[in-house]
Amino acid sequence: MNKTNDIIPEYQVQSAIEFWEFLSPNRYILWPGERMIFRGQADSTWHLDPSILRGKNHPVYSQPLMKSEPLKSDFQIIAEVGALKTFTDHCDSSGLQIPGITTKFKREYLDQPNEIFSSTIVQRKFPWPLEEYFDLMSVAQHFGLATRLLDWTRDPYVAAFFAASDLVLKPEIASDLRLAVWALDIQELAKQVELVRVPSSGNQNIAAQRGVFTLLRQPYQIGKAFEGTYLLDEHMRDLVTVHGRQRLIKITLPQSECFKVMDLCSKHNITAATLHPDFYGAAKATQIALAVTSRCAASDCSDVQIKKSPAFRPGQRS
Repeated sequence: MNKTNDIIPEYQVQSAIEFWEFLSPNRYILWPGERMIFRGQADSTWHLDPSILRGKNHPVYSQPLMKSEPLKSDFQIIAEVGALKTFTDHCDSSGLQIPGITTKFKREYLDQPNEIFSSTIVQRKFPWPLEEYFDLMSVAQHFGLATRLLDWTRDPYVAAFFAASDLVLKPEIASDLRLAVWALDIQELAKQVELVRVPSSGNQNIAAQRGVFTLLRQPYQIGKAFEGTYLLDEHMRDLVTVHGRQRLIKITLPQSECFKVMDLCSKHNITAATLHPDFYGAAKATQIALAVTSRCAASDCSDVQIKKSPAFRPGQRS
């Protein structure tokens, strides 16, 4: 096992079994108890960045009058709130009630014209996003709408599943790339980082995945880009240790081991069907099972050091 010299340590393991044992709840990765959350990523070189800020995912690019200056903080805020409003409108039209979202909230935080919204909300200049949007963002994020939230889980093996699950469905696996599970201590989060918990009642996916979110809030000035970085790992570089202990690490594994990781997940009843208890989850679990069965080699136990007992003969008593 190698530990890199980066500010944020990377623990490199070479086999799925070693990876699984490293993540075991029976050992302390960083701290004991319920202080840790985990995030799985298919590529260990990826940053901890929210999906809305990757490439041109941001809704500001869909606004003809704003996309010419997409980095302006006030343009981004207005576009993000517009996407959330569209989401709630579609939920309303489908008869779906979003927990905590009232008529008063919609009137004050979603339905105002842009010019009024800019003068009442945007100019408050609190770090964005405002706490009032957390509940709505968490529901939207969990069902596929890109937001500034970052998905985590309290279960390290669930994180391992999400690190490997998409890789097994690819036709080819890169020989030189690694998947990763990040581990974050939430007891003393860095400044501007929020832990957003989502009620699991009415959200079976959150309950099954033991899901939580982190949110890196950024200060801003009207007409200028957001201040600081939106990358959680970069934000925490100077705050990576507390009392001499690490607060953020990542454990990496060659991507070629993804099939064995998924086989281990299945043996522990961690599948797409258990993490997404619906027809979509059942279908994806089937796709993954077929991929793993076709491409995961059987073991001849040559990597296991076990002393063999003398051969048993009928009639003998032990």
